[in-house]
Amino acid sequence: MNDNVLTHKQLFWLFLSMQVIMNMLLTPSGSIKIAKQDAWLSALVAILISLLTLWISTKVCTRYPTMDFHEIIETIVGKWFGRLLSILLLISFTVILAVMLRQYGEFVSGTILPKTPISVIILCILATAIYPTFHGLGVIGRLAEIFGPILLLGIISPILLGIVNMDLKHLLPFWYDSGILDILTGSLGPAAFLTDCVLILWIFNLSEFHPKKEKFLMWSILTSGLLYLLTVTSIITTFGVKIASTHLYPFLILERYISIFGIIENLDAIVITVWILSIFLKICLYLFVTSYGFSRYTLKKNRQKMVFYIAGIAYLLSLLPRNVVEISVEFPQVVAIPFILPFWVVLPLFLSLIIFIKDKINKTQ
Repeated sequence: MNDNVLTHKQLFWLFLSMQVIMNMLLTPSGSIKIAKQDAWLSALVAILISLLTLWISTKVCTRYPTMDFHEIIETIVGKWFGRLLSILLLISFTVILAVMLRQYGEFVSGTILPKTPISVIILCILATAIYPTFHGLGVIGRLAEIFGPILLLGIISPILLGIVNMDLKHLLPFWYDSGILDILTGSLGPAAFLTDCVLILWIFNLSEFHPKKEKFLMWSILTSGLLYLLTVTSIITTFGVKIASTHLYPFLILERYISIFGIIENLDAIVITVWILSIFLKICLYLFVTSYGFSRYTLKKNRQKMVFYIAGIAYLLSLLPRNVVEISVEFPQVVAIPFILPFWVVLPLFLSLIIFIKDKINKTQ
């Protein structure tokens, strides 16, 4: 059995699991602050951006089904320019990996382990993630098949239990307080999370051939996006714009707010557990893609050794930010949204355009 091969079902659960909970926890506050009660429209825009990015990325990969991405991009735009773009993409993944590690450390330190050094918290999750990543993509996929349904149940159940606290009047007035510019700006935060589906460029051709593989992927991103939409709507209708926009983790506050007859309460423990499972899978996938990608540019192409190198680099980078504001507020505003998000969206679009132009030239000859 090839441990670097994913089934189409594993692809679905992997992308759904790694995207949904981080987006739900980290981006609603900023989106609501910008788009106010129309943040749910921003969520729709983010979903459309991510679906377009995924669709174009899969089309690029299916054009060259027997090649790795580093071979695909060099075939399309040439060896040196392709190598430059490929390495830039891998660097962006490494930076985001470090950011995720630090966000995990800040979250766990702020919720359940306040006296534990963040460096120790990060080291523990990273050391745990190295094991399945070292053994291959198939192991990560099997973990996603196990964790995925648990994550889905852990996300949907608390939201449904909180319906009694929701007031749809908080969604009004529609469009009046925001406008198209604020709605589009508010979509950039969640879009930055959802468009990491561009990772599929590196692993699409490592997954098994299946006629519905692309549909399973589209459904995973769509489901993740719709759950985010449901979360934002739940937060706004429960707290209103003013309260929701002042909390760093409004979804966590939403779950703490739930109390059914004083019997069912303190559901934030479920959210924390689900979040840890989700970010664990996400760290594993990023670590695999970066180690696999960079190993293609070394002489021995040893992916397993590269796992340790990338893990060490990501660990050191994760310790650079001084506080949670730098990593959760300033980084998205200064780096992720203006630079990484456009690069992730434009790269597959650019490659698809070059393929289209080359096809037109070949037809005329």
